[in-house]
Amino acid sequence: MNFDIMEIGAEIAQEFRMDTAQTTKEVEYKMSIKMLEILKRRGIVTDIEYAQIDELNRQSFSPALRKVYV
Repeated sequence: MNFDIMEIGAEIAQEFRMDTAQTTKEVEYKMSIKMLEILKRRGIVTDIEYAQIDELNRQSFSPALRKVYV
């Protein structure tokens, strides 16, 4: 699978009227969640660690759509 990050970011920006910097943060946050899910699935992180890391990622990336990412 090949993903075009810029295309995904452009779609998000258009839908939610975000600037490029905020769109980049959204895409980076979403990528961090995907990586974290892989680590959890493989048993590398626990549910508690997942929640802690996700909270740190939300602080780092400040996603505008944080309420959507449940």
